[in-house]
Amino acid sequence: MNNNCESKEPMNLRSEARTESEANASVEFQPGDNTLAYRFKLKDFSSGGFGILVRKDSKVLEHINPGDVLTMTYHPDRVTSNPIPHNTQIKHISEPEHGKHIDHMVVGLLILE
Repeated sequence: MNNNCESKEPMNLRSEARTESEANASVEFQPGDNTLAYRFKLKDFSSGGFGILVRKDSKVLEHINPGDVLTMTYHPDRVTSNPIPHNTQIKHISEPEHGKHIDHMVVGLLILE
């Protein structure tokens, strides 16, 4: 018997179960007293969270800060599903992993309800 067998499946070393966002799901919101609504595709960034990618030169970054709570409308990936509003906290605004998403910032989100 050979104990040197290598599995072709990568091991999942996450300490928590991961809930992935739907492929084409998006979120829409109006920060502050803006009349302009912003809409972004949702992305999975870590085992514990999801968020959006925002260009570094986007005006939306002037209107949001970590800790802010906004009513955001979540649009599922299915056309037949209705959008759902949720109170959402901005968890962080940070640089993406080195070499990924150049000229963008990662905005981490947390649904509060």
